[in-house]
Amino acid sequence: MTESSAAAKTQPVILVVEDEPEERFLAATLLEETGFRVIEAETAENALAILRERGDEVNVVFSDVRTPGQIGGFELARIIGVTWPRVHVLLTSGDAGDQPSDLRMSATFIPKPWRALDVLTLVEQAAGYHTGGDARDAH
Repeated sequence: MTESSAAAKTQPVILVVEDEPEERFLAATLLEETGFRVIEAETAENALAILRERGDEVNVVFSDVRTPGQIGGFELARIIGVTWPRVHVLLTSGDAGDQPSDLRMSATFIPKPWRALDVLTLVEQAAGYHTGGDARDAH
C-alpha cells in the first residue's frame, strides 16, 4: 500500500446529502479542502443506497432536513441510527419549523445559514478527526 493510499484510508469520509447543487458544492468543497473525503448525494434515498454499498467507509452524514423524495432528513437520521449506529449524523435546515426537538435519534442539528467553522468543528468532532487547526484559523 502506498503512503497516499494509506492516508486516504485514514481520512474520514463524509456523505453530504443536499438537493441544492450550490449548497452541496459549498459543503463538499469546504470539507474536501479540510482533509475529508466526500461523497455527495442529492436525496436521502441516494444516501441510503450509498450507505448500503459503502457504509463501512462513511464516518459522518451531513444532510439537509428537507430533501426531495419519500424520505427526509429526520427519517434518514433514524434509519442511520438503527442500521449504521457508528455513523454520526449532522442535520441542517433553514426552515424555522424544523427544530432540534424534532430529532428522535442522536444527531446534531445545525441551523442554516451555517458558518463554515461551525460545520468543520462539528464534523471533526463527529468523525474523531483533527485537521490541525489551519482551516479553523481562517475566517
